[in-house]
Amino acid sequence: MLKQKIRKHMNIMHKKVSPMQHGLLILVAIGSLSLTYAFMAADGPATRYSSSPGSNKDAKETTKHAILQWMKENSEMPEQVLATIYNAAATTGNRDLILAICLVESNFNPHVESEKGAIGLMGIMPGVWLEELKKKGIIEEKDDLYKVSANIAAGAHVLATYLSETNDLRQALVRYVGGTSGYAIRVLQTQKKIELARLSESHLSLTAVQD
Repeated sequence: MLKQKIRKHMNIMHKKVSPMQHGLLILVAIGSLSLTYAFMAADGPATRYSSSPGSNKDAKETTKHAILQWMKENSEMPEQVLATIYNAAATTGNRDLILAICLVESNFNPHVESEKGAIGLMGIMPGVWLEELKKKGIIEEKDDLYKVSANIAAGAHVLATYLSETNDLRQALVRYVGGTSGYAIRVLQTQKKIELARLSESHLSLTAVQD
């Protein structure tokens, strides 16, 4: 349609312009067509390859579903508690690692206390960390360590402290538990299992979409 309009305009102007002006008009028309094609080509791929907010939301839900399913298979805690633990771990930036520590330390039981006095999901030692955690505003009192969000925030702080001092995850985990290398191995193996569960679910979802 654009070409027809330009051709009609050129026919009208042909009788009114000089040969030089006629040549300039042709150049302008060609330039207009080129610009139109360029804008159409630019818009096409952008529309085709843009990701929708819905697809990102679906991916997050798929990940959450996969990990929660894995958590249910490895713990007797109610699903509502496991979902709360998942949401708290997801805010730390190291979700899979935090969840792995929670499983090894407490089997996802927020109310557990070890013989050595380690409290809650991530096994926080109040005798070592209580005052610092209070100063950092992570908790207000010892009993806060039995709360899911507070315990995970405390554990993330303890782990980050050891990581900054050692710059090595395995060594940080050894220090986290107080010197047992086998603990670090268990945590890292558990983290790997969580990652595999997540990736397996994502692969199944992608295959289902393609089919």
